[in-house]
Amino acid sequence: MGLFRDIGSWLWRLLPANPIVTRVVSSGGKRIRHLWARLAYPVTLFIVMLVGGSNLIGHGDQSLAELAKGSTQTFMWVSVVQIFLMSFIAPVFCAAAITQEKDSNTYHILLTTPLSNGQIVLGSLFSRIYFVWVLLLSGLPVFCVTMLYGGVTTAEVFQSFALAACTGLVTGALAIMISFLKIGTRRTIFAFFVGIAVYLLAMGALGYASYTWLPEAPAGASYLGANAQRQMSWLAPLHPFLALLVVTGQTPAPAASDVFHYGWPWRWMLARPQYGYMALTTLASVVMVLISLVFVRRGAREGETTIFTRLRDAVVRQEQGELRRRPRRVWRNPIAWREASTRASAGGRSVMRWAFIVVGAVAGVVLLVASEQSWWGPTSFCDVRPWLTALVWIELAVILLVVTNTAATTLTREKESLTMELLLSTPLTSQYIIAGMLQGLVRFALPLIAVPTFTLLLFVVADVFHGSGREAVTSAEALLLAPALMIAFSSVAAMVGLQFSLLSKKTVQAVMISTAIVMGAAGIMWGCGFALLNAGQHVSALALPFAPFPAMQALIDVPSLAEDASQLTRAQIGQLRIERVITSLISAAVYMAITFSLYKNMVRSFDMTVRRQSA
Repeated sequence: MGLFRDIGSWLWRLLPANPIVTRVVSSGGKRIRHLWARLAYPVTLFIVMLVGGSNLIGHGDQSLAELAKGSTQTFMWVSVVQIFLMSFIAPVFCAAAITQEKDSNTYHILLTTPLSNGQIVLGSLFSRIYFVWVLLLSGLPVFCVTMLYGGVTTAEVFQSFALAACTGLVTGALAIMISFLKIGTRRTIFAFFVGIAVYLLAMGALGYASYTWLPEAPAGASYLGANAQRQMSWLAPLHPFLALLVVTGQTPAPAASDVFHYGWPWRWMLARPQYGYMALTTLASVVMVLISLVFVRRGAREGETTIFTRLRDAVVRQEQGELRRRPRRVWRNPIAWREASTRASAGGRSVMRWAFIVVGAVAGVVLLVASEQSWWGPTSFCDVRPWLTALVWIELAVILLVVTNTAATTLTREKESLTMELLLSTPLTSQYIIAGMLQGLVRFALPLIAVPTFTLLLFVVADVFHGSGREAVTSAEALLLAPALMIAFSSVAAMVGLQFSLLSKKTVQAVMISTAIVMGAAGIMWGCGFALLNAGQHVSALALPFAPFPAMQALIDVPSLAEDASQLTRAQIGQLRIERVITSLISAAVYMAITFSLYKNMVRSFDMTVRRQSA
C-alpha cells in the first residue's frame, strides 16, 4: 500500500498538482487578452457557420433532405476552420511556455528549482493546452446549432472535437519539443507555421488525388462541393481534414472485412481512420514528450564541449589568423537593407528560405512534366488546373506566414535585445525607419513570390508551344497579375505584422496576434469567396480577386468561376478574363492603398507608442 501511495503521490505532483500548471492556469485565466481570445474564437466559428450556411437561411421551400445536406456541408466547413485554428493556436501557446522564460531570463532559474524534468515538460505543455482545449469547448454551442436541420449526429460532433483536440495536442507537443531543443527561439515559431501549413495543404492535396484512394473504400458524396464522387484516401489516418471527411460521410471508410488483408494495425486504421488519427497523434505526442525530457537541461548547456563538438573540431580544422570577408554594399536605406539582406531579420537567409525556393521550383517542374506525360489520363490539361491552383495556394500561404512572422519580429527584436534606444538615438526619423522596414520586408518576399511566378511561367510557355491544338492550362495575364496581387497581399500582411510588433513588447505575442489576424482574415475571405461561386460567373469574376486565395484560383482557372464550365463559350470565357483583369488591377490598387494608410497611421503613432512603452 505504501508503494501505491508513493506512486499516486508522484503522479499527483507530476500533473494535477504541478506548480507550473497551477500557476499558469490560476493567473492566466484572469487576463483580459484571454477573455478576448475566448470571445473571438466562437465568434469566428459563428461567422463561418453563417457564411457556410447561407443556403439554409430564407429557403423555406427546401425539402428535409436538402436541408440536412446543407447542414452537413455547414458542419463540415465549421469543423475545417476549427481544426485549422487548433493547428496554429496550440503551437503558439505552447512555444510561449519556454520562449517567455527565455525572454525574461528566467529559464535557467527554472532549472535550479526542485522540479523534475517531467514536471517542467508536462507542466509547460498542459498548462497551455488547457487554454487551447477551453477555447475548443467554447465553440460547442455553434456545433449544436448545425444539428437543428438534421444531417449531423452527436457522434460526428464529438469525433470532430476529438480530431481538433488531438491536433492541438500533437502540434503543442511538437512546439514544446523544438522549444526545448532550441530553448525557444524566434525561428522556432517560424518553423511551426511553415511546417504545419505545408503539411496540411500538401497532404490534403495528395489525398485529393485519385491514386491515393483506397480501392476497397466505397464511393462517397461530393467532396467539398465538387461534382465528382470520391473515395477515402489511405492518408486519412495521417491527416485531420481527410479523417474529417470520413466522419461526415463524404468519403466513407471501408468495412473491416474488406481491409482485413492489410494486417494489423493498418486494417484497424483504414477501417476507422478517425480513431487511427487520434491514436497516432497521441502516440506521437508521447514520443515527443519523452524526447523533450532528455533535452530539458541538456539544451541549456550552451558553449560546453561535448563528444560531438570535440569530434567536429578533430575532423574540421579551423584556420588560424584574422578572418576577413568582402565588404557588403548597403542600400540607400540601411534599414531596408538590413531587413532584406542580413541575418538580423527573423527569417534571414535561412536554410528554410532556400529550401522553399528549391522545393517550389522542383514541384512546378514535376507538375508540368506530369501534365505533359498525361499522368492523370488523356484529359490531363483540364485535371492539372486544380493541382496548379493548390500548389500556388500552398506557396501563397507560406509567403503570407513568412512575411507576417518576419514583420512581427522586427521591432520586438529591437526591444528584447535592448537596441531600440540605440536605433532612436540615430538621425533616422520614424518615417525613414518604418519605410525601410516595409521596403526590406517586401524585397525579402520577392524571391519567395518568384517561385509561383516561375511555375506559372512554365505552364504559359508550354501553352504557347502547344498552340491552338490543346486548351490552355492557364492564362497569360495570370503571369503578370498573380505576382502583382501577391506583392499587394504581402504588403498588407507586412504592415499588420509591423503594427503589432510596435504595439507588443514580446515577440511571441506580436507573432501570435498578427498571424491570427492575417490568416483569419484570409480564411474568412476564402469562405466568402467560396460562397460567391454560386452567385454567378460575373459576380465571381468581380469579387474573387479581392480575396487572396480565391484571387489565385480566378487567375489560374477561369472556368471555375462558372457553376458549369462545360457550358461556357469562347466569347464568355474572354469576357470573364477581361472582367477578372480589371478587377485584379483594382484589387491590387485597393490593397496598396490600405498599405499606405496603415503606414501613415503607424508613422504618426510611432514616437508616442515607443515613449509610452519606455516609460
